[in-house]
Amino acid sequence: MNHKISEFCNKIDTIKKMSDRLREMKYGPVKEDRVVIDNMIETIQADCMLVANDKGTYVQTNTYGDYSGIDHDGVLDNKKE
Repeated sequence: MNHKISEFCNKIDTIKKMSDRLREMKYGPVKEDRVVIDNMIETIQADCMLVANDKGTYVQTNTYGDYSGIDHDGVLDNKKE
């Protein structure tokens, strides 16, 4: 897998929510247009394809929860003279 297990599970949850919404759009009391339904089907299929093709090897990177993009280790001058 190229992504974390949590990301994989989140994608599956999202697909399930879209599936529930699609069922409501098709069979619920307020029906959606065929174009909207077809678009939702294509979106679900595309997301399923992403999940199915996620077959690479996951390589964990050392992230420390900082998403600022700043190399904090490189900015500090900790060299002893």
